[in-house]
This record gives sequence, structure tokens and C-alpha cells, in this order.
Amino acid sequence: MSSQVARVLATVNELQSTAELVDILYYEVSGRRLDGFSRASTGCRDDVAPDDDTAEIELMQRLEGDTIDIRLRALVVTGQGRLIADVAAVFRTPEQVSVPPEVVSEFAKVVATPIVRPYLREAIHQTAVRLGIDAPLLSILDSRERTFWQMKRRDAAP
Repeated sequence: MSSQVARVLATVNELQSTAELVDILYYEVSGRRLDGFSRASTGCRDDVAPDDDTAEIELMQRLEGDTIDIRLRALVVTGQGRLIADVAAVFRTPEQVSVPPEVVSEFAKVVATPIVRPYLREAIHQTAVRLGIDAPLLSILDSRERTFWQMKRRDAAP
């Protein structure tokens, strides 16, 4: 029985030149209008009142053998609704690799996030449109930002 040693990729550039994007996966796309529901039935966390506009984006990554999954999960709560999108980019390498956690983390931020954001943006936007509520806009990608969502009301001037 032969034991294959994983190739070590020590930089984001090495990982980027080796990994190929093979799929975009949706883990969850959901939304709920908040009118017509009592506060207890909104499904919102206890610390978020339905009239508070809040947004959270969680970045997750997983490396297993020759596969790297980078996921972005967004929860957006406005006075009109609650929207969730959870989208992943799946990358594969031609062989099993070993990558330090900090390199995977940097790869997630620099390479994968710009790939996943348009899918996340579209899922949140289309869900809001289907529900007939104001669609939040995902701002331009800037890693220095703390707030990623901008709320634009239908009745607001352009």
C-alpha cells in the first residue's frame, strides 16, 4: 500500500495557480416578509427587532484532500423582511494538498470572496424582489469595511 504525501502550498499565489473553480453551491436561500407575523413568529434572533436594519456575513472555509470550499452566509434583517443566502465556491486541485490555515483564510478573502459575492448578492436581491420588499444592495467589495449592505428604500430619491 502506497502512502501519497500531500503537496504543500505555502502561498496564496501557489494555491490560486493550482486550484480550479469547479462549482457554485447554494446551501440556503430564504426570505420572509415580516408584515402579517407577530414578533414571536418572525424567526429573527432575540437580539434583532424586526424594525432594526442589520446584516451579517459569515465567511467559512474547508480544505479536505483536493477540495476547498469557501462559503459566504448572509443574514439581512430589515423592517420589512428577513433574508438569508448561503453560497459556496468549490475549488479542486489536481492532487491532494496541504495548505496552512492562514493561506486558506487569505485565499478565501482575496480569491474566493469576489467570486461568491455576486451569487450572494443576486440571491438576496431576488428573494427580496419576490417577496415584494425593498432589496438591500451589497456594497462594493472593500475588505476594510465593517458594513457590507446598504438599504435603499423604494421611495428614496436615487
